Amino acid sequence: MSKPDRDRNVTDRSVELSRRGTGCVITARWRAGAEPVGIAGPDEIVVRVVDDAAPEVRQRGLTSEVLHRMEWQVDDMVAEFHELPSVGAHQVMVRRYVEGRLAELARGADAVGFESALLAVFEDLAGRGHADPLGALATATGRSTEALYHLLDVARQRRGRRRPS
Repeated sequence: MSKPDRDRNVTDRSVELSRRGTGCVITARWRAGAEPVGIAGPDEIVVRVVDDAAPEVRQRGLTSEVLHRMEWQVDDMVAEFHELPSVGAHQVMVRRYVEGRLAELARGADAVGFESALLAVFEDLAGRGHADPLGALATATGRSTEALYHLLDVARQRRGRRRPS
């Protein structure tokens, strides 16, 4: 289990947060300047194998498996950077919830069904007061917020056409 590095290194140029995982350190940096619109990820992420890592970790290096395990730590740092009340495990729970709901709703569905499933999950998260439902969908699906916004808009238009006027 990783321990958060609670020290927020603030300079006139950037904010830096770090987490240590099994044999690795991940550091996220945000450049100072314009306030982000919504919840924004870091400008830079550095992942490195630590000097005291187990020999098998040093031998394998930074594999996709290692990076996948560290994904939740980036979510945690983003939440901490934006001073969201939901840091850490809550972000992981939201992502797993979204992934599960999408799998459940879109099982065997075509593109129209998938878009409808996205909209249903988005509306559910928004209805529960989630701070950034579009960002949560983006994290869970690996799609950009712009692409998701377009898919949600298409689903809303289709839903509007099905309702009698």
